[in-house]
This record gives sequence, C-alpha cells and structure tokens, in this order.
Amino acid sequence: MRAPAGVALLARLEVTQRDDIPWFGWPKDSNLNAVHRAASSLWDMPYGELLELAVYSAEFLAGPWSGDALLSLPYLYEQAVHRRPIAEAVSERFHTELHRDADFGAQQWWYEEPHDSTYVATPCFTNYSNVYGNGEFTVSGLWTATDPPPEVHDALISAWDFFGRPVSRWLLPVRPSARVWNINGPEDWAHLVETYPKVATRPHAGWELPGPNQHPSDTKMLRSIAAQHAVRTEITVHVLPDWEGVAADFDGVHLSWAGFLTAEGYISDLSDGGVTMMRYWGSERTLWLHDVFDEPIPLGAPALTGQVGGGVGVDASSDTERQASDRSVVETLLDR
Repeated sequence: MRAPAGVALLARLEVTQRDDIPWFGWPKDSNLNAVHRAASSLWDMPYGELLELAVYSAEFLAGPWSGDALLSLPYLYEQAVHRRPIAEAVSERFHTELHRDADFGAQQWWYEEPHDSTYVATPCFTNYSNVYGNGEFTVSGLWTATDPPPEVHDALISAWDFFGRPVSRWLLPVRPSARVWNINGPEDWAHLVETYPKVATRPHAGWELPGPNQHPSDTKMLRSIAAQHAVRTEITVHVLPDWEGVAADFDGVHLSWAGFLTAEGYISDLSDGGVTMMRYWGSERTLWLHDVFDEPIPLGAPALTGQVGGGVGVDASSDTERQASDRSVVETLLDR
C-alpha cells in the first residue's frame, strides 16, 4: 500500500468491479461495494490473471514511461487506505505464490527474433560494469523467468520491451549449488545496495518519477502525499548495486512477484544517506551473473495472442530451424 506498483494493482482490481470506469482507466475515488466485491473475487481469480493485472498496472498506471502516472498515482495513493480489504485478500490468497523463490528446475529464457539480420550475440558475464542507465541491472547478466502462467505472457513481452517479432523460450535448468540473493520487498533491494554500494556518477531521468514522458512540474500533487515512495525531485546520493561485487559472491539476483509489487519503482532511503530504487525489472525474474545452467532445453511456444505489437510465439521444440538458431545464440551468451 506504499509502493507505486502495489497501489496501482489495488486500484485496477477495484476497477474490475465498477461499471463507471473503463477497464484501462483509473479511479479518482473508491467505491466501498466495489472494493468488497474485488476482495471476494480474488478467491476465484486464477493466479495468472492477477499477475497480468499486476504487470499492466505497474507499467501503465505507475511506470516512468506512462504519461498518465503522475496524474493517476496521487489518487491511487490517497484511496489506497480504502482498498485495504483488497490488499489483505491478495496477501491471504496468493502469499505463498507471490513470495516463492526461483524454482531452479523451471527457469525459462525467452528470446525474440532480432530485427537486424546482422545481429551477433556476445557472451554474458564478461563486464559487470556495463550497466543499464545508472546501474539498475548489468547488461552482462542473463534474464530468466520462473515458468510464468499463460495469462501473463502478453503482459510480459510488453514489460520486457519485446517489439513484436516471433518469441521462443527455453528451459535453463539451474544447478542446485547456485547462490541467489532473493528480493521480496524494497528492504531486500536496499540491503543489496548497502552491501554492494556504487554511487551513480551521472543523471538518469528515467530512474524515478518524473520519467521520460512526464514533466517535473506535474509532481506537486504526488509529492504532497506523505505515504508515497514514487517520486523524489531532489536527492543527495543515488546508490545502486556494484554488480561486480555482487557477482563475486552470488550467481544471481531473484525478484519474486511480491518483490515486484513492492520494490519496483519504490524509493528507499539508505541508512548511511542517499536513496535507491529498483527499476525496469518489469516482473518476477532472475538476473544471472554466472553460467550455472545445465543443458538448455527447447520449449513450446509462449501463449501470445498477437495483441502486443503483433508478437507471436514460436515452438522451439518442433521448429528445427528456429531451434538451431536459438541454440547458437544461447550457447554464445553462455560462452560455451
């Protein structure tokens, strides 16, 4: 109820029970009857449907690329207290699934066909200082997700910035000895940053709100809300993980679905000064920092409808041409 992705999901769940707001809209008020209907509906809601709502809510109602986030978040924070029954129902119904650690036998690597025919894959795990933005993650890592339910597949390729080209997926079984840092909330991300700190040396407008499609002058209403952790227009020191240091002690960093709902976009004050925020992870997934995988196994096509940029799934287990192409890429990424 203090996290931007969390308050966005609560509002979105209430909207599913209201006829006066379109499914893609956001409410300026809260309807008590709709709140209780939404809380009750969670007991029959498939887990994958909840995750779909969570990913789209975080992206379109609270994300730095959304032009509406600075308009919607003040109301979402103000009304969050009235949606506590929904939050309690989410926790009671889905607590175990949301907090589940990365299943080493269910890690999937998703791959989108490159748009550039001259694209050449390069090995991961070579230069951890090569980071995105100010260091939200290292570009030298490898992403996997834990066997996501079919209902959330479309939302994932949107959150992961896939661009509508054919998508395949592979199982990457993880060896039992792999060392993983788990993030179930903003305090876990802050602890990672404080254990392996690296001060950002350049500005990065997208790390917080206002983001790339927002204007600083629109933050006034959101900044006036004491409970919000979504915007900070002035900071002393911006700290993110030293990924080389993390890689010295761990093989991967796993963000659970609970961590996504509570830590993505959440500004945390650090004990020795400065602030940090996890940003642009987009869902449950693991950022791997070493090759800890057994033999990659091609999987069936992801359940994509084509509604996200026209993206469709490819069955790597039966499409021999795609399988050979993918295998070459993943073996290069793993430097095998």
